[in-house]
Amino acid sequence: MQEIPAKYQRQIRRYQPIEISGLCLYPVTVDEYEEFSQARQAIEFVQQSLPVTYISMPLLQAYYAVDIESVADQQLPSGLLARAMLFLALALRIGTGESPEARIRRFRIKTSPSDYKRLLSIAYSPDGEEVVEITPITFQRILPILAAQNGITLHDDTENPELLEAESILESKRALDIEISIDALVSGVSALSGVEESDVYDWPILKLQERHKALKRIMDYVICGIAESQGTKWKRGNPAPNPWFPKRQNWSAAAIPMGEFVGGNAQEAVNRALTPSQ
Repeated sequence: MQEIPAKYQRQIRRYQPIEISGLCLYPVTVDEYEEFSQARQAIEFVQQSLPVTYISMPLLQAYYAVDIESVADQQLPSGLLARAMLFLALALRIGTGESPEARIRRFRIKTSPSDYKRLLSIAYSPDGEEVVEITPITFQRILPILAAQNGITLHDDTENPELLEAESILESKRALDIEISIDALVSGVSALSGVEESDVYDWPILKLQERHKALKRIMDYVICGIAESQGTKWKRGNPAPNPWFPKRQNWSAAAIPMGEFVGGNAQEAVNRALTPSQ
């Protein structure tokens, strides 16, 4: 996975726009969370889950090739290329306020004159005159920044896609009884932070995520501290020993029955979840 230079990491931590490869990338705001939810798959997608033909391609080229092949086989396209363009529209603030479809239509696909299956770039015109092109190589370069700016985790190329899917299922099962919505999260963070909800919608999504994690960590510390004072013990120690800093390992998935998973990856997923990161 590509390392993000320190100067960009500082800007990301401060929720600042980043200028790179002739582009100005902004953190996506909470107000555009619905569009962000539609587009994020193009950023966090695990390329190793594609057929081997596409794995060595730059990700944007792979998205294009997959969709071209699908259309040629009279199947629906994956939509990954469209999602990538929508995410770029959000990050570049192209067509703000327009529908996702309208924002995607602001881009033009440029292919090789000698091979229509080879994607040269996707292009847009920010001022109606100058044309800006984003090549597959450029997209590959800015991908880690797009992810980090918006709280998305990118997985290493060496990770097992089947194992990642098992872990995703594991995590989704933990949230089965919770009705999750961005509005509820905004209201909760707003109340505990003492700021207006309208202000929170103007925050970058990453800021909301970080504020939510900080508030949850403080509340967990208080609750676990009270429980510990009453004699409660945890198999692996207090899961929230500090109000400011997270514990290396803070959740256990050991109660999930192995029989609910297929492919032989469930046990390994649980083992990874219970192993503290180094």
